[in-house]
Amino acid sequence: MNTNRLKKAQRILDFFHNNFGLHPPYNVLVDGTFCRTALEEKLQIKEQIPKYLGAQLKLVTTQCIIMEVEKLIKINSNLYGAWLVVKQFPVHKCGHAKNPIPASSCIKSLLKKRNPAKYIVASQDDDLCQYIHRRVVGAPILYLHYKTPTLEKPTEKCLVVASKKSKTLTVFEENTLKSLKRKYIEDDQQPRKKRKKPKNPNSLSCKKSKKVKLPQQGIKEGKRKRKRHRTKKISKPSSTISGE
Repeated sequence: MNTNRLKKAQRILDFFHNNFGLHPPYNVLVDGTFCRTALEEKLQIKEQIPKYLGAQLKLVTTQCIIMEVEKLIKINSNLYGAWLVVKQFPVHKCGHAKNPIPASSCIKSLLKKRNPAKYIVASQDDDLCQYIHRRVVGAPILYLHYKTPTLEKPTEKCLVVASKKSKTLTVFEENTLKSLKRKYIEDDQQPRKKRKKPKNPNSLSCKKSKKVKLPQQGIKEGKRKRKRHRTKKISKPSSTISGE
């Protein structure tokens, strides 16, 4: 599976998930035209479609679709294989069990205008696809381009509706916004505490340390230097010669 194709399909699914509420497991509504083309191209629907979409999904059909293919077998016997393929999918109730209607009309009645059941429509019917483009919002279309499953891009109508939704807030978002505003307004109205100025450092902690004087070299500790005292000599008077 090409990674670029996978990423593109996931971006389209994310668009419908964020704007129209589609979420896995996706309900892929398969009709007879899609089954016939897949059979001709030798495409395994149950294997290839989940790989392409990269998500959990349910392949479903309706009783009207099965009945229509069964009736067409009488006209074209080549549709017998498509009938066997479409029969293997679970049947969603469409409300037409007693009075079956054409497959395209059945799908239109399920989609309505807003696709309430959140279907992904897998079909090769051009008329049905054109109707979805004009009348239905939020219904992705899955078709086969030869052997390649392809998820159609959102239509202009879907883009317009999505842009309008992005401009408006939901009830939950409005309540959240109000609570945040109330919180910030209350915080602003409360008196702010005065910021304390930093105090001067303790004078004792800034007291200079006393330097210890090292003893001088050559003087042993515990002994004082001996001082020399000089004594002055007293000169004796010279003796006089008697008899002069």
